[in-house]
Order: sequence, then C-alpha cells, then structure tokens
Amino acid sequence: MSEMIFSLDIGGSKVVAMVGDINHKRINIRGISTYHFANNDNGNDFLSISGGMICNLEFVSEIVNCALNEARIEADCSVGSVIVNIAGSKVYNLYSTAKLELNAGTISAGIIHALVDNARHIPIPNSSELLDYEVQEYLLDNERYALNPIHLNVKTIESNLNLFLGNSIQIANVKKVLRYSGFDLSQIIPSGILSGMATLNHEEKELGCCVLDIGSSTTDMVVYENGFIRHLCSFPVGGEQITKDIANVLKISRNLSEDIKLNYGGCSYKSGVQKFHDGISVTDHRGVMIAISKKLLVDVITERVKEILELVKSTLDKQQMCDIISSGFILTGGSALLPSIDELTRQYFGLPVRIGVPNYSGEFVDMVSHPKYSTSLGALHFASEYIFNDSKKTKIDKNISQSLFSLIKRIFKYTPRL
Repeated sequence: MSEMIFSLDIGGSKVVAMVGDINHKRINIRGISTYHFANNDNGNDFLSISGGMICNLEFVSEIVNCALNEARIEADCSVGSVIVNIAGSKVYNLYSTAKLELNAGTISAGIIHALVDNARHIPIPNSSELLDYEVQEYLLDNERYALNPIHLNVKTIESNLNLFLGNSIQIANVKKVLRYSGFDLSQIIPSGILSGMATLNHEEKELGCCVLDIGSSTTDMVVYENGFIRHLCSFPVGGEQITKDIANVLKISRNLSEDIKLNYGGCSYKSGVQKFHDGISVTDHRGVMIAISKKLLVDVITERVKEILELVKSTLDKQQMCDIISSGFILTGGSALLPSIDELTRQYFGLPVRIGVPNYSGEFVDMVSHPKYSTSLGALHFASEYIFNDSKKTKIDKNISQSLFSLIKRIFKYTPRL
C-alpha cells in the first residue's frame, strides 16, 4: 500500500509544490508545480520574500494556493497535509540536557521517556517556537556515551537533545499561508535539514560534513557528525544579493544582471562561455549596447560568495566545529551551480567539496535532478524516513533509543480520484 504526501518549498525566488507517493520507502513524485518569481511591469515578486521572511502575505498565499492545487491536480489526488520549509536568520538549534541519578539502578523505557520529555520542555526565548527535536547520545556516569542504554545499570544518565527553533511570528505567517490554501499543515522543518536529507549519504553524516543550501535570499547551514545534526543556522544572504551587486556595480537593471550572472557568471576567470579578457556585449534597459568586463563580473560575484563563506567560517570557528567536518562541504540550492563555486569553496576551506543533487530516480527525474529542488524533495525524504517507516516508529515508541526527529502523529492517507 502506498502513501502520499505534499511538500512545499517557499523560497526567495520560487515556490515549489510536490506530491509524492511513498511506497516501501521508495519515493515517486506524482505531481509538481513551480512558480518562478518575476520582476516586471506588474510588480517585483522578489520583494515578497526577504531573508526567508514573508513580506507580502496575500501574494505568497495566492501563489502557494495555485502551486499546491496544480500539483494536486497533476497527481490526481485529494487535498491533504503539507510539510513546509522555513529559513532565515532566526532559525537555529539549541542543546538541552536532563540528568537523573539512578544509584546503580536499571535504565527503563519509562526513564528514557521522562528524560527526553524533561529536556524537550526547557524554557526557550519568547520570540521562538519549537519546530522539532533530535534525540542524540545519552551520557552514562559522566564518562561514556550510548545510543541505546535500555536495561543498563548506571549511577547517572543524562539525555542530550538538539532542539530546532524558529521565529514565532514567521511561523505564524507560514501557518496563515497554508490556511488560505485550504491544505492542512503537517509540520514545518528548517530548509537546511530538508536539503541535507535529500542530498547526503550515510557516510557523510557519520564522518562529519557541512551542508550549505545557497538559495535566492538565504544560505542555510547544517553541520553533521556521527550521524547527528550538531549545528543549524541560516544567513539572510544568497543568490539575489549577488544579482543586486552586479546591478549596482555595472549600473544595469536587476533582470539583465540575473541574465548575465546565469549566462556569463562564475567564481573563476576561466569559467563561463568566454575567457576573462573578453568583453560581454549586452543591450541594457535603455536599448543601448554596452560592453561589460568579464573580469569585473567575476570579481563582483566572487566577493559576495566569499562573504557567504566568511559567515560560514566565522560560525564554525565560534562553535568549534571546523575539525569535525572531515567529509567536507556539500553545496546545494539554486546558487550552487555557479561555475567554479565548488572550487572556490575548496580553496577557501582546504576541504573536499561537492555539489549536492537530490537523491531521486523516479518519475520527473530529469526535471528535479537539480540542486534547486533539494528542499522540496527533502520533505518527501523526511516523510519516507520518519512518517511511513513502521520499523522505526515501533522502535521509537518502545524506548526512544534512536537519533530521530519527533515522529509526526498524523498518518497521511490519500485516495486518488477515480
């Protein structure tokens, strides 16, 4: 029996809605709809989302409504519940612990449940709201770690949880958008986590890696080690800022800047169609033919990308996590396909770098095998792993011994229209 789930990616330059069929952990996309933002005589869509924050509720709600219903019609299924992303500078993680003295007593499932529950309900800032959490290692007798300590005798046990938080106002606005569409909200998950689920393999999570989802208006960062999420954050800068930099420096329109970035841009003088010493001839918004230096274009793009990498480096240094990302960096999101951005990142950090493409092999594979679909496909991977995996649900219900997100209680069952 197959199950179906809706995913929604509300980004800074597009809205993507997907309907996925989950059958024996295999994902098949049944419907997809993408709305790309535009800047024309009718208005500037890019002002609707800024740094991951919704700035035009009516417009975003209309686009989301259209996208979800178009995907639903293509999948030929009924309206249902949606897993949606969230990004922005106020999406972050917070560690929480709870400790219990057992005096050489035996660890029971009830003790584990109580520890997790206590660690989950710590006070959080008034401006934040708990989105989800991950149960990580248990510290036994203050000296050794365990993933499944059930039935062990110990003096003390301490649970370690990683809480994922978002801005309460931002979350409220996302909920309003979903209510307008007529679809129920299943769960809100940070964009970086969803992108990581779509692009990473088991070994990368175990060895330690850093996912950078460089979208239009945000760059989402997630650090993994030993299979756990160690750090989560989001920076309000992305590909749209690169486009604006090009427009400001070259004194041209935003749309022309985007075209030049996509057709000639890169992070190396040898990238793109022409060599760096060749000029680029284009017609500007006044109808005047102008020549643009390829070297200047690359310099502008490179400086903004370096700024993003500096934010990442500063965060890793502050969290003392530079030494745990042995497997290197995975770049995904629409801006990850800037020519030579992987090489620039490799030179900057001195670590392996690859471009993260979503893991998918079903219907629509030619369309969605692109870094810009990592977040929306990641929601389907989330559903496959944590909603429809009965063996994991049973194990979690018994002793919460695995490092998993809190399970979504609602099980989605949609019947295709005949």
